[in-house]
Amino acid sequence: MATPLPAGLRVAVAGVLVFVLAVLATTRASGQGSPYLSLDDPRLPLLEYLITRGDVRDPSPQIRPLLLNDVLAALRAAARDSSSPSTPVVRELLQAWELPAVEAWWRVAPRAGAQAYTQSRRDPLRPGGRGAVRPYADASLTLGLGSLVASARPAMENRLRDDPDYRPDAPVGELKQMYRFIEAYATGQWRWVSLHFGQVERNWGPVGLVGIPTGNYAYPRTDFAFRLGNRTVRFEAVRAPLRDGVSDSGQVVTRWFAAHRLSVRLGRNLDVALWEAGVAQRAGGAMDPAILNPFLLMTFGRQFGLGDRRNVMLGADATWRPSRRLLLQVQGAIDDWTFDETNPYPNRFGFTVLAGGALGRSLSWRASYAMNSSLAYRTANPNENFTDAGVGIGRNFIDNDQVSFGVGLPVLASWLVSPQIQLLRQGEGHLDAPWPGPEVAATLPVLFIGTRQDTWQATVGVSGQQGRVALSGLGGLGYLRNARHIPGATETRFVGRLQVTVEFRAGGSLPE
Repeated sequence: MATPLPAGLRVAVAGVLVFVLAVLATTRASGQGSPYLSLDDPRLPLLEYLITRGDVRDPSPQIRPLLLNDVLAALRAAARDSSSPSTPVVRELLQAWELPAVEAWWRVAPRAGAQAYTQSRRDPLRPGGRGAVRPYADASLTLGLGSLVASARPAMENRLRDDPDYRPDAPVGELKQMYRFIEAYATGQWRWVSLHFGQVERNWGPVGLVGIPTGNYAYPRTDFAFRLGNRTVRFEAVRAPLRDGVSDSGQVVTRWFAAHRLSVRLGRNLDVALWEAGVAQRAGGAMDPAILNPFLLMTFGRQFGLGDRRNVMLGADATWRPSRRLLLQVQGAIDDWTFDETNPYPNRFGFTVLAGGALGRSLSWRASYAMNSSLAYRTANPNENFTDAGVGIGRNFIDNDQVSFGVGLPVLASWLVSPQIQLLRQGEGHLDAPWPGPEVAATLPVLFIGTRQDTWQATVGVSGQQGRVALSGLGGLGYLRNARHIPGATETRFVGRLQVTVEFRAGGSLPE
């Protein structure tokens, strides 16, 4: 009997095959490939501001990152309306993001600067790690060959040493702890199909909130992604190996994440989607090869041999514009729902509702409500939790709800100022807490276990880039009631983070 390849090696082999197929296809491909627009691009908030207002059509509602070619096409369409008050911002982004018109091109864009923060965790609502002022540097390396694009961005980021959510394999304190790849991928794009292998930050859900099936709370992991269709009907699949776990008997457990999404555009202003996401595991051996099949739906895992060795949640989302200046979005997921009255466990689910639009001639506004039930994204087997190295694959915190309201104001067409107020109500349930037994589960509420901590926070964010200088950050005050889940305890804190960099860029065409 042949020995199965280790899970990580199979992913590498699959990635190499994708890369080779993409290279072979570039000689006959029509169209130009595109890099992704990174989720940490300092100009991205300006684009989201334009989309929220209705000045620019969203190329892919509730799916990020966007392909830069799709963004440029949407911006060019918006630029035809020269009477719009957002036209200067549209033109600024077109100039900043324009891609070479040649078939084969390269670009190198190093940048260096500093980061300052009151706490090292990236989530300002949930402080973690110490504050400091640290140097920062990264370099974006991009190669375009027709329909094939490859990109890598290594970074030196001292803040990583203190971030409780950054969990590489290397022990804390080693020198390489401060280095990471923000992105590293190869992608092939054709008219009806696109393939991806590598790592980028992904978020499936309303912009500004961490998506339920997969989100950008955790640091990116290597995955294989496949897309079939166009803007009207699109099927997407993602496969990613997760960090190994350990069974109760001490065996190594191989873990995989899989997600599928089918979206349909119903008319000009309504997009709906159905999706599933799951974590599959197997102790004492490599995962079933079928898990690499992008068309295998984990909901029907018994039929394909996965049996009960997986945890699947089903979800849907919708984006609707009842008018040009009003945006409505919803996303919901059922992790487990029971109609058996003898089952003591509360239902497990999460959802988000968002509204936004234009406010006057130049402002945008967004209001949202998100909720995660007390036992969401967990099972009795911790190896099937929606986590990777203990950090959430989508959302990282459960047993909470959150209300947010913010506005966006462009300044000099290059900067976005974004005041925001938020209320986070957090129970004592945790994503990595031990699974409760039936007797304990019968006493647990659907929401807010134990003493609820309430966090009110008001911040002002600034982001953008003028010439070579880029800036992104926020600052504000937070007030906690029942701080650290201690009844009656209160706390007031200042929250701030800032990144300033200077970019240098070089590039050109490749000789034929």
